[in-house]
Amino acid sequence: MNRRRLVVLVGVLAICGAACYPFATAAPAAKEGAADSLAVRTARAQLRLAELTMQKVQEMNKKVAGTLSASMTAQIVDDVEFAKAQLENALQPGGGDPFQAWLRRAELAVRSAEFKLKKVKEADRRAPGSYVALDIERLRLGVEIAQLKLERGKSLASASPEAKLQWQLEMLDDGVARLRNQTSMALQNRMSEF
Repeated sequence: MNRRRLVVLVGVLAICGAACYPFATAAPAAKEGAADSLAVRTARAQLRLAELTMQKVQEMNKKVAGTLSASMTAQIVDDVEFAKAQLENALQPGGGDPFQAWLRRAELAVRSAEFKLKKVKEADRRAPGSYVALDIERLRLGVEIAQLKLERGKSLASASPEAKLQWQLEMLDDGVARLRNQTSMALQNRMSEF
């Protein structure tokens, strides 16, 4: 039960941080230096939160091995990497381009999806039948979709700011939908335990 709550909490924090970042950096401010300072401070705080979340997960896994799966731990490491990309972007003169941080997020999503698929296939090889073909196919499609989203993002490198923002919003919307599905599934699994 605590594990599910932590997974949901980490997901919510990651999505909220990702959601807030474009708005903190995209709006032009009256004083350019003040806006940059706010964007940098926000990015530093998001990085620190991601690092503390990773530290918490590591401590939990030290106390009880496997409290969180390797794929969940990898996702948290990816959240730290994304927060670093946001900070690097915020430190750029003029606040940088938030689109670049989102491209990094898309790259991390591909890596995460590939990692999950690899782990499930390895587990199924060690213990045939551990996973049903439906689950493996869902993970394979997750990898394909993540790769297509990254490819689409890269294709927008010279697109208008509006087109880039639209892609970022689609990425955010997909993340929220995925979190909603995971939460529903976790609740359904919990209800079936009774």
